[in-house]
Amino acid sequence: MEVNNLSVSSSPSHSRAPLVVAAIVSTLGGFLFGYDNIVISGAIGYLSQLFHLDAAGVGWAAGCALIGCIAGCAAAGTVADYLGKKKGLALCALCFALSSVGMLFASDLHQFVLWRLIGGLGIGAASVIAPNYIAEIAPTRVRGRCVTLYQLGIVVGILAAVFVNMLIQRMGDEAWNISSGWRWMFFAGVVPALLFGLMILPAVESPRWLMKMGRRDQAIEVLIKINGTDVARQEAAEIENSLATEEGHISELFTTFRRPLLLGIMLAGLQQISGITPLFSFLPEIFRAAGTATSDAFFQSVLVSLVNLSFTLFALWLVDRAGRKTLILAGTTVQFVSFALVGWFYHIHGSGLAVLIFVMSFVAGHAFGNGVACWVIISEIYPTKVRGRGMSIAVTALWLVGYLGNQLFPIMQKHLGSDGTFWCFSAGALLTVVLVAWLIPETKGRSLEEITRFWTEEKSVKAE
Repeated sequence: MEVNNLSVSSSPSHSRAPLVVAAIVSTLGGFLFGYDNIVISGAIGYLSQLFHLDAAGVGWAAGCALIGCIAGCAAAGTVADYLGKKKGLALCALCFALSSVGMLFASDLHQFVLWRLIGGLGIGAASVIAPNYIAEIAPTRVRGRCVTLYQLGIVVGILAAVFVNMLIQRMGDEAWNISSGWRWMFFAGVVPALLFGLMILPAVESPRWLMKMGRRDQAIEVLIKINGTDVARQEAAEIENSLATEEGHISELFTTFRRPLLLGIMLAGLQQISGITPLFSFLPEIFRAAGTATSDAFFQSVLVSLVNLSFTLFALWLVDRAGRKTLILAGTTVQFVSFALVGWFYHIHGSGLAVLIFVMSFVAGHAFGNGVACWVIISEIYPTKVRGRGMSIAVTALWLVGYLGNQLFPIMQKHLGSDGTFWCFSAGALLTVVLVAWLIPETKGRSLEEITRFWTEEKSVKAE
């Protein structure tokens, strides 16, 4: 199938602006994901006192948003495939804003959970749509870096959350934080939510979604804006040829594309099995358990988030050079060693400084490894017509494991102690190294259509 009549005179000239705007939208989606997911870390200690929660109740308060995430993930692929990426992201912005405002008026645990579930819908849907959106727009040569900007948004959001938590925690005494302080921690998220919604308006739609929906002329306009006429001609032809070989039914994910479906689920779950979500959700509490004063625990949380940001910037430079698989193996090995040592220092009642150092090294390993590469790979490995639904399934697995981590973390600490808890997470990191080395292929340097052909050709070879 050929793409004819691509004319510069009838289409906008090549410009970096559409890609820059799309990258900002994706990054803001990640920022809200990071902020809304981790802001609970500063509030959970005060919530547990306000609502008189036991260990299971603390886990539920910390993890209930992730139930919303699971629902958001499950619906996001279908929403994005039918409404488009822009409208899907606009719905995410609405969920973020409603949740942030609602927290000001939550008078009991049930209302708190309701608003967290709504925020979770936005987090879950954004975690599917935002990396999917930028992956479908970015040119092949910079796709890894552009998708990494989404992860950069997450870590900046995490940093903003722990920094805002620290500032608000210091604005009043313990009684004020229990009654009101934690509400303002959540409400501060309304500002980036509104900015996210405004940035979506001038953004271009995914050309692959437009082509899939039969809006060929609009898709070609977007491709020319981003790539120029010559590259747009080649890319449009690849997209159309790829779409012609895809049925677009979700059943394809369980037949032709079963292997990438299973690998995406596995990789997403493994990203969480080493404990990154409960670590950030309970960060001040973890440092307090090591003997650190409350105000210092909030400050140390900021330091950890700065490490997260620094090493994500390092990954941004490295991901299209070293490759996705290499980063996962190196970063997760660092995570395995770090949490093994955190567990040891808890076991021997070592210094809080040692715990801080190895928590920071664990976060560094996540930031330049699985934190970046997981999102890049799962945004690349599915075919265009079912990419949204494929990512939905994979990211649902990610949030399901993340929810179990948050729910079980207080219970694990109660029954296994802090040392046993971190040794369990260290074992999860080791399992990740083994399975990724064995099963995950490298996707660096391949176009999305080339990756799709890899799966179909592999299946044809096996059939013969």
